[in-house]
Amino acid sequence: MTPTFFRLAWARRFTIRLRRASAESHVALPVVLIAALLLATPARAEESVLSSICRLIETSARAEKLPVDYLTKLIWQESRFNAGAVSPKGAQGMAQFMPGTAAERGLADPFDPEQAIPKAANLLAELRARFGNLGLAAAAYNAGPQRVSDWLAGKGGMPAETRNYVLIVTGADVEDWRAGASAPAYAGSPESCVKITAALKRRRGTLFATLAPTAPWGVQLAGNFSKGLALSAFSRARTRLATVLAGVQPMVIGSRLRSRGTRVFYRVRAPAQSRAEAQGLCDRIHRAGGACIVLKSSR
Repeated sequence: MTPTFFRLAWARRFTIRLRRASAESHVALPVVLIAALLLATPARAEESVLSSICRLIETSARAEKLPVDYLTKLIWQESRFNAGAVSPKGAQGMAQFMPGTAAERGLADPFDPEQAIPKAANLLAELRARFGNLGLAAAAYNAGPQRVSDWLAGKGGMPAETRNYVLIVTGADVEDWRAGASAPAYAGSPESCVKITAALKRRRGTLFATLAPTAPWGVQLAGNFSKGLALSAFSRARTRLATVLAGVQPMVIGSRLRSRGTRVFYRVRAPAQSRAEAQGLCDRIHRAGGACIVLKSSR
């Protein structure tokens, strides 16, 4: 079944609920509204579904005192608003609940956005209360609360996937959020969910999307306290070494290094699935006249 099928099916289900609500409240809904939802073209139906999803996100965010743009970006990052999404690890629905977590949270149907989005907002509010800020809440939503607790206690690393996830959702590195009382305030946007989603769609294929690649190993090509300057240096290296790096998307890792003070230092790497793959790429870069170093992503 395609994502479009799930979106249209949910729109029809939503319309049936509107009819029931109308009957129970004795308030007649305009027939034109119902017909528009049921008979709309795919483009108009998708627009109607987006509006409905955004109403759910905005209502759920306000109920849990979460920034609307925070919840919007997190749900978008989880599933691109695909109600039928299933991850390779088995996470389900628009908010990507694992079956066990869904059962613990009393979520009967993870594929129903009307149930899943409020539950996601409630979980994020609890994680914020537990860890103290929105950044660590996002990290716990992605990697699990125990992983974040272990990382804070110095008992484990933070996955590169989660580092990039937090950076995308909050605009700050997870290391910044780790700083306790000196953690950054969330610099949110006052825009509506619909406008934020439109901006996220426009960013696909640009810098926003390039933050997503993750891998257990990487070939480091650039680094800077400025994420923008680090990415620019990577871009120049990719152009100069096009025979080796053409089409390679950057993996961005930001962290505090004791030798470099308290500011976040951004390292930009070409992702690799193994040490051998990374070493092979670095060797080709050296032969082409470039400089690089092979590092594990947890470093």
